[in-house]
Amino acid sequence: MRILWFTNVELNCIAEQLGRTIVVGGWMNTMAIQLSENVETELFVACYTDKDEYWDKKAHDISFFSLNKNSGVEYCTKIISYVRPDVIHIWGTETSRSYYAIQAAEKVQMLDHTVVSIQGLVSVYSRHYLDGVPAKLVYHKTVKEFIKNNNLYHASKVMEKQGKEEIFTLKKAKHCIGRTDWDYACAKQINPKIQYHFCNETLRPRFYESEWNYEECKKNTLFFSQSHYPIKGLHNILVSLSIVKQFYPDVKVRILGNNPIPRNFLERLKQGTYERYITDLILNNQLEENIEWLGRLDEESMVREYLRANVFVCSSSIENSSNSIGEAMLIGTPVVAADVGGIKSLMKHNEEGILYQGTAPYMLADGIIRLFQDNKMASYMGANARKRALKTHNIGANFTQLVTIYNLSLIHISEPTRPISI
Repeated sequence: MRILWFTNVELNCIAEQLGRTIVVGGWMNTMAIQLSENVETELFVACYTDKDEYWDKKAHDISFFSLNKNSGVEYCTKIISYVRPDVIHIWGTETSRSYYAIQAAEKVQMLDHTVVSIQGLVSVYSRHYLDGVPAKLVYHKTVKEFIKNNNLYHASKVMEKQGKEEIFTLKKAKHCIGRTDWDYACAKQINPKIQYHFCNETLRPRFYESEWNYEECKKNTLFFSQSHYPIKGLHNILVSLSIVKQFYPDVKVRILGNNPIPRNFLERLKQGTYERYITDLILNNQLEENIEWLGRLDEESMVREYLRANVFVCSSSIENSSNSIGEAMLIGTPVVAADVGGIKSLMKHNEEGILYQGTAPYMLADGIIRLFQDNKMASYMGANARKRALKTHNIGANFTQLVTIYNLSLIHISEPTRPISI
């Protein structure tokens, strides 16, 4: 079976050959190598990169083609015609690359044999972009935003516009792959006729090898893995941190990303509204000494952070199935997460972690305090989470299910598989 992928990031197995490292999209990289090692499948990957251009470049017995911001329908069609695949797999719906790829599939009459994976759904995420952000900031403009003529409201509208292409993609698609009650509901509401196939994600290899231990973690320390825009909810964890600090003055939260606090007046002028809001939350609540900024981390460093943390926190305003939660659960790090989107399909409240109402940062604080106070409960939930995640992210089972879906799309029959909790 010849399989052609369209991905929205460059896979690490080709990036390594070109002398660079990619820290996102690890779940696709793992599955790609599995397919390349399977004697019954031959894999071709068209991946987005803003670096070198390449055509039919080999890595791990996979043929790679580069896409860039100017690669439209015609270029995607050229790749399909060159590869002549049996099945096309479009990973994600969030970008124009998917929009172009589905049109190319239609152009060569391969829609029946094309599957679209749901990662996030920007058409829905846009409705939650500003959740928890004070209303007075929505239309506010800093000097930087005034010059560039954008602000938080504009950013939400950009995501909404991207969502229109996503809706087009899903309405064209005959088959989609999802993994939560949330993405099933959203996909079916966008396209009631789409054939939904259930398949969990396989995560990066290193996360299967380590196991969290309370005795070895750094007590009263939180790990927060994404902070770059409002949907990830950095503002929520900062509000909750000011509460937790009243009970645990030494609490630390280690955050991926760079310190937004400006060092001088010029840096403050360069801030956007959200960065300014985050800065004010930190300074007004005197949280500077309670936060450590980690920048970008590779796979090994991420594993160390999960092992080090007393609790992992996901305070997003919307998620499908957070890979960060999956990584934490695989390692067994106790999790407190907002009950939004598809997260409840990943974990059971009070058994495998703590879920809290996403609009209530004070309940996030309560969940953190509970796990800080009770090491036996933290260990119990972490162990249960690891057992669950080893099933959810089972490498062999997920690979077998993906190949089954390819075969179903190849003969264009459906096998409805609404997500069922493990």
